[in-house]
Amino acid sequence: MWELEKSLQQHDIEISGWVLPPPGDPWNTCMSVHEKYADAPIEDRGDHLLFLPCELEMLFRPFVRNMRHPVEAYQLATLCVAASLIPSQTRLVVDSFSGAEVPPILWGGLVGDPHSNETYVIDTLIRPLRDLQAEHNILYTTGYTVEAVDRILGRQPGRGLLVCPDELLFFLQDIGSGRGDKGSQHSRWISLYDGNGLVVGDGTAGRTFVQYPSVSVIGRFQLSDIRYRWSTKKSYSDDIWTCFAWMRVCLDPRPDTSDLPFYDPYGLLEDVYRRLQTFLPARYVLSRVGQQFWREWSEKIDNLIRNETNEQIRIALSRTKERAARVALVLHCLDAACLMAQPDMIVPAGTLARAIGFVYRLQEHAKDIHDGIWGSQRR
Repeated sequence: MWELEKSLQQHDIEISGWVLPPPGDPWNTCMSVHEKYADAPIEDRGDHLLFLPCELEMLFRPFVRNMRHPVEAYQLATLCVAASLIPSQTRLVVDSFSGAEVPPILWGGLVGDPHSNETYVIDTLIRPLRDLQAEHNILYTTGYTVEAVDRILGRQPGRGLLVCPDELLFFLQDIGSGRGDKGSQHSRWISLYDGNGLVVGDGTAGRTFVQYPSVSVIGRFQLSDIRYRWSTKKSYSDDIWTCFAWMRVCLDPRPDTSDLPFYDPYGLLEDVYRRLQTFLPARYVLSRVGQQFWREWSEKIDNLIRNETNEQIRIALSRTKERAARVALVLHCLDAACLMAQPDMIVPAGTLARAIGFVYRLQEHAKDIHDGIWGSQRR
């Protein structure tokens, strides 16, 4: 690689594109930081780092303490909201040779128990969007029909959208695989998750091609509800289910600390959301070390899929690999927003390591939720 670069420079040929590192090779900036973690499993290499930017992590600590929610619930909801605010054309290249890239699209689901109040987590994170929405185009909606989403995308084809269903269980059932209208909605939502270009509108109002649709989703339901409904009906879809990152929200059995000070996150979240909207569309690329991490992560997930006997979990793992890259892209933009700066074009290896550790933990939650609904038997 370096011989090729030197040869091109000697012949005054400009180096462009993403295959070769830019001058100064910032791609290697994470090497020294991660050398001592090189022998750790790929999912543990980000354990020495805060997951979200420090300001956000500190912001959520009082909620974790007072509300007794797991911090991952706030982290997941934050990622889904942030993903919807990043320009829809933005991409992260994870492999410079193949050109593989991912969009800023994340779907998250909080699965609660009675009295776990997981709705509070989501409301806390989307509250600032309500005021921002009055100033901008539509930022989020509770409607999830294909017609409703298409209508919004047609009006603002370059912007992302957050869908926050009042009840995620109904969303999952309504777009489950099937024939007719239900099958059409199912295919459309799979395409939306993949970020594929689509035509919206009808013959009367005119048709618009949206090249980079970006629709993220955050929602919640009670485990007891889904266990009852899905144990008796075949109205769910494995491929829709696996598009979601799942988080179990159980109350931590710690003593009541309601007398501790309360911090309103509204101001900081609104500032971060505004900054995300100011970013220009970009094609970021993983650092050289980050791409090595990506190859190790891909190999690990492929091995897990080969050795997994449960069909549903195998399908879930197939989406887990790419989800880590999507999370890394959103983290990269969040880091910059909290620093009040434009994101660097090169995404550090540490950012991907943070994302991999988080996604790996969520995969364990997905297995627990799977066992809670269907048991450990193979379908």
